Amino acid sequence: MNKILDVKRKREFSCLPDSVVSRALEVSRGDVKEARRLLRKYFGVFLTNRVLKGKDEGVLEYHFSSKKRDYGELYSKIFEGLGDFNSVVDLGCGVNGFSIREILKNSKIKQYWGVEASGQIVDSLNEFFKGVREVEAEAFCFDLFDLDRVRRVLRGAKIPRIVFMFQLVDALENMKRNFSRELLIEVAKNCESIVLTLSTESIGGKKKFVVKRKWMVDFLRANFNILKDFEISGERVIVFEGK
Repeated sequence: MNKILDVKRKREFSCLPDSVVSRALEVSRGDVKEARRLLRKYFGVFLTNRVLKGKDEGVLEYHFSSKKRDYGELYSKIFEGLGDFNSVVDLGCGVNGFSIREILKNSKIKQYWGVEASGQIVDSLNEFFKGVREVEAEAFCFDLFDLDRVRRVLRGAKIPRIVFMFQLVDALENMKRNFSRELLIEVAKNCESIVLTLSTESIGGKKKFVVKRKWMVDFLRANFNILKDFEISGERVIVFEGK
């Protein structure tokens, strides 16, 4: 327990669920510095002061992942031709919730629920959502490895549901190999469509690389119907549904 507290003394990790920190310590074999390095790779690197203090759409310009996205074009390509959804459940949402008005321009959703491990971001999102009248919106802070809570959120969302999983695979796999597959199977049981994205370039955008992820693509093709597969703004986007 003391090591969890040691890790959480750093501001960027202070509001992470203990289960997330504990898992990082397990992977790092109890090394606090290595646990922080691992968490910083997937959480801390995104939590700059401007992001932590952000209260509106301007946050999207400073968050490492979101600032590369053209959300209007991304959502247009995702929703075009898919039919109407009543809710979006955004797993590992980060600051995506601040783009909710772009979602509304491209869909007819009535509900947006985001799930994020960083308590600071969740607090900022929920404060922002108080000013959003057009849709029911809320963010929840918990660990995606808690599959029971994931199921409860999905089952409570308005049907039909579309689930966003933007750039989650690497983070999940680094914490527990093959967990992303387990999560995808559970999510698919409780929604109508899923959007998975994979980065095609480094965080800073200086290094591009081909996203093969053959094991993931083979898994998706074997277990789901792939509806769309395209690249945009440094991400590969795969939209699919259960068979």
